[in-house]
Amino acid sequence: MALEPAFKKWLHCSKPPFMKTGIRGSLVWITLLATLLQGGMAAAGELTLTIYNQNFAVVRDKVALELRKGTNQVRFAEATAFVEPSSVILRDPSGKHQFQVLEQNYRGDPISQDMMLALNEGKTVDFEIINSDAGQTRRELIPGRIVRSGGSAMRPIIEVNRKLRFGLPGQPIFPGLADQSIVKPTLQWVIESDGAARFDAEVSYITGEMRWEADYNLVLPERGNTLDIVGWVTMDNESGKSFENARIKLMAGDVNKIQNVSRLRAYARGGSGGGRSGPSCH
Repeated sequence: MALEPAFKKWLHCSKPPFMKTGIRGSLVWITLLATLLQGGMAAAGELTLTIYNQNFAVVRDKVALELRKGTNQVRFAEATAFVEPSSVILRDPSGKHQFQVLEQNYRGDPISQDMMLALNEGKTVDFEIINSDAGQTRRELIPGRIVRSGGSAMRPIIEVNRKLRFGLPGQPIFPGLADQSIVKPTLQWVIESDGAARFDAEVSYITGEMRWEADYNLVLPERGNTLDIVGWVTMDNESGKSFENARIKLMAGDVNKIQNVSRLRAYARGGSGGGRSGPSCH
């Protein structure tokens, strides 16, 4: 089944698609960890989704690894835009290849016009202006210095011909991307391998912005005591990624998902836990 982002799929069910169960406290992390790790009924390397009705899901996907002996740099740019980096698990489902993840980084800042303006603040770039005159289209490039890139409620300030103007004079044309630039959210791993190997690994993670709900219609006959139940399941994918030919499980219940693990760890150590944690490496 293909699950497209920002698009709802309707399924016809002849019986309720779930059995409601309650999950309390820290048991939810045991359940989620089991979902992340289990091979279960899904074949190795099969794309699977376990969607909870509380705006998150567990994704299990395939990653083609080609490792050499020693340290390797690996990028994975097929995760959703709402992945929880601390939930990511990379493993060999067959258990035949020995490797260790030394470091993990999540880049959630894909390149955009606003980011490029910020990166080039204080520099001069070209702006393309398109003019139409008597049915003729004329393109002109004018240089402008980015005094302020803007953002939030502030408009950018551009210096053109030693005069300042609010807003962009035209379509900005930026220099080429650096090697470290990304065009969509990316997971980066530093992997230590015991030997050279090429195989399909499995990556699993928790993502937000996926949900589902069920609706039922009862059809009562004029006579008799038999009724028909028609169920519709609505799956809403706003994670920023399409899932083609995915095996889907739907889970329901009162899941008390821990929202701030670092704060709870600080409390356990006797601290206040009031600070905000930065990006973590695993």
